[in-house]
Amino acid sequence: MNISKMKSNTIKKIIFSSVVILLLVIFNIFAFITTNNQTEKIVEIKKEIVTESTNTISLSDTKRKIEELKKIESRLDNILIDEGKIVNFISMIEELSNDLDVDIKINDVDFENNDDEELGELTMDFQISGYWNQVTNFLNSVEVVPYVVNIESLRLSTVVQSKEIIWNANFTLKGITN
Repeated sequence: MNISKMKSNTIKKIIFSSVVILLLVIFNIFAFITTNNQTEKIVEIKKEIVTESTNTISLSDTKRKIEELKKIESRLDNILIDEGKIVNFISMIEELSNDLDVDIKINDVDFENNDDEELGELTMDFQISGYWNQVTNFLNSVEVVPYVVNIESLRLSTVVQSKEIIWNANFTLKGITN
């Protein structure tokens, strides 16, 4: 009886242990599946975070580039002659000649603007006269006006008036308009 009782207790312990082990195995499988699903979700969330941060960086880069373009456009607007202010530009050149005591005559003003392009070209032919230093100062000053302009086809000549040499300059000034 003792032996059979021992065998019965052992069998009960083995069955109980087997059930506990089986439950632990099932719990581990369940935990593994749950953890694996959670890991996949975490990986997906990380991918979304990386994608969103990349989009955010791209968005901020795009905003920065737009701001840079606005600054460049602003600078261009400041150095191009506004089509509506061509008369003001010509007046500025005339005032410059008065300030430097140079006689000026505007021979021709031509404005070209292709409808296909946003930029145009202003071409002006001038004749100026004065002493050498006045003429050269005026030409130097015209070259550094705060607009995109070029002096083209410069012709210099002299005339003697009252025993003084007067310099004449005929030149074409081209400017870009917007």
